[in-house]
Amino acid sequence: MSTQDSTKLYCSICKRRTKGFKNRSGLQRHETLKHVSYNTLPSHVRSVPNSELSHLKKTIIKELQKRLKNHHTAVGKQVFSIHCSEDAFVSIFKNHITRYSPCGSSYFCSFKGEKAFEEVGKILDDENWGERNYGGGQLSFVRLHMPEVENSNYEQSAKKSKTKSLVNGEMTVQWKVTGGKDKENHKFEAGSAQFRFFLDQCQI
Repeated sequence: MSTQDSTKLYCSICKRRTKGFKNRSGLQRHETLKHVSYNTLPSHVRSVPNSELSHLKKTIIKELQKRLKNHHTAVGKQVFSIHCSEDAFVSIFKNHITRYSPCGSSYFCSFKGEKAFEEVGKILDDENWGERNYGGGQLSFVRLHMPEVENSNYEQSAKKSKTKSLVNGEMTVQWKVTGGKDKENHKFEAGSAQFRFFLDQCQI
């Protein structure tokens, strides 16, 4: 009976025995190529008190609202990160996680389409989570859907200005552990969630 080489890393997703990988980057590439749609959540995730989840949701909204600026130069890609535990992140987004990577200990979500704005509102318990009203008809908001006519105009504008924009509207959320270590192998790591979205503005 064959045994696994203890010096190599093996894929925990594959149901049949596979060759081992010399390093973590090789295993990560394998997961990306073969298991891009894998989203079975790990068993080690624990429940989190509702009070903590409520606080985290409010923190997400606060940080997002800070990016919904009124000046025309703010239109375009926005990104921010917040520190949070794996347990809390999974508790909030568990029904919307499209990919989980055991090797990278990371989770990925994507929100886009006509009903996406309402969907995120239910997750965060705030129907106006992605809008900021500046009065006088000025509204800044997270674009998660682009009607076909508007999308065509945005694409033409992007080509003329040679800028790369999320013209179709989408918000992605990724949780992963980041950090490093010093010369004495002292590790300093923490989990954080990164939000990427397209900020748009309109007159109402």
